[in-house]
Parts: sequence; structure tokens; C-alpha cells
Amino acid sequence: MRMDDAPPLGALNLKREHPPNLQSHYSSPWGTTAWRQDVPVSDRPHDLEAHSRWWLWTSRRLRKGHGPLEQGKYRTLAPKHMVQALLRGKDVHRLEVRTAVAFIIGPLLFVIGSVLLMSKLGSGAALLAIGSVFFTAGGWFQLEQALLVTRGLLNRKQRWGWCGIWCALTQSIGTVLFNMETFSTWGLPTLNGTPWLMLEVAPNILGSVLFVISAIFGLLEVGHGRLFVIQPHHLGWWVAVLNALGCLWFMQAAIAAIPVDLSIAAVLDPQVAIRATLLGALAFTAVGVLSLAECSEDEVKT
Repeated sequence: MRMDDAPPLGALNLKREHPPNLQSHYSSPWGTTAWRQDVPVSDRPHDLEAHSRWWLWTSRRLRKGHGPLEQGKYRTLAPKHMVQALLRGKDVHRLEVRTAVAFIIGPLLFVIGSVLLMSKLGSGAALLAIGSVFFTAGGWFQLEQALLVTRGLLNRKQRWGWCGIWCALTQSIGTVLFNMETFSTWGLPTLNGTPWLMLEVAPNILGSVLFVISAIFGLLEVGHGRLFVIQPHHLGWWVAVLNALGCLWFMQAAIAAIPVDLSIAAVLDPQVAIRATLLGALAFTAVGVLSLAECSEDEVKT
């Protein structure tokens, strides 16, 4: 797949009043997942038969700061190329790099905190609270990426009609709710009754629901309106699938933490809740690592 003729996102004029003329290419009731941009005659290569006459801007690539594709729905990478993309140097000033790093550190702290809670060693609750801050930072960076797209590349009618913005927005709000829950658990360990229900149980459940909604949008985004697709050579697909698994495990943890006795803050199955949190955190760590590789997917020669 040739990438030479497609401009990177950073090279485009991202002024709000001059968005490029993007036409919806893949749409579903869940929103637009790709746009087509006609290539001006002056910018087309001489060999028109070997090149597309338009570029495809996919929702995920837009969110991650990548330029359009000349062919196909995604950049096809073999496993060795994915490793090469991961090992390439990264610029921490890039939003997508900061997003990936935050989504590595936060889940890793959740992993360690969950292990400490399971073994009853150390202050696992503190690590969960600190980890939630990195989750929120990653969520904000991700939302900021999406907002850059809505302001710079999409017209007003397109801004709220695409999967990407809803994927980022729901996950970002979910991370804030997890902040509330984890800091309450850490700072108020003896809380019970209605305050416990409002500060810990409700945010945990609502945050988990928002994470699942975000995961659905993420899958629809890479599947262009289809929830279940198989794209093993697509880094974005692996990110979406592992993210969905992590969200489902967090949802399982929230269900296991449903109250059975408010007066003593007793939950349905605390051990299942901790184990599911651990599994979800491991999945999110993998998401962060793959997202870091995705930052350099266009830099790898295939």
C-alpha cells in the first residue's frame, strides 16, 4: 500500500473555517466511520491507473492523527511490522503518544493494585486511585484528539455524526467516574450506607456502562458499521477488540460489586470483582502497548 501521496494530518490546514471537502463514505445508523476526499487533478500522480483518485479518511486514523489512505480500509501490517512500529522512536509531544503512554501506566497500576488487594498486601486501593488519574489523562488526550478533528476537518453537520467522537467522549466520562469511585475507596475505606452507594457503587456501575458503550463504538468504528469483523493485520482492530474485552471485565467487576448490604458495605462477590478488575487492567495494558505501536504504523515499510 502506497502512503507517499497522502498528506499526514499535521500537514493539513486545520483552521476551523476551512475544512477539507470530505464526503461520507462509510455510514451506518451508529454514525459515519470514513470519509472520501477527492484528489485535485494537480495533486494526482501521473500514473492514474495505479493510484486512487480519492483518499479515504477513516474515523480511527483521524482520531489518531494519521492522514488518509490511498487504498484499503486500514494499513495492513504483519506481526513483525507491528513490532517494528512499537520499537520506533516516539515523540512525546504527539497527542496519540501521550494517550498511549497514559493508557499503559494507568492499567499497570491497576494490575499491581489488584494483585495487592487479592493478596491483602500493601495499599492496593491507593494504586487504583493513582492509576485512575492516568486513565482520566488518557481519556482526556483521546477526547482532545477527537475534538481537534471536529474543529479542523469536519463541517458542523459531520461533527457529532461519527463514531469517533462518541467513542472518545463516553470513555472519557467513564474515567472521571472511576476517579470518584477509586478515590472514595482509598480515602474513605469505612464508608457505608447511602454515601457509599453514591460515591462508590453508582460511579463504578455508570463508569463501566460508559466503557462498554465506548467499546461498542470502537468496534463499529474499525468495522465500519459492523460490530464483529476479523482484521488480524490491522493494529486498530486489535486495539478495539482488546479494549472491548477490558471493558467487559470491568463491567463484570462492577456487577460483582453490586451491594447486598448497605449498612456494612457488603458486595455480591468481592473476589470476583478484584479478579475481573485485574483481567480488565491486563487487557487495557495491552491496548496501551498496541496503541503506542499504532502511533508509528505509517512509518514502517512493508
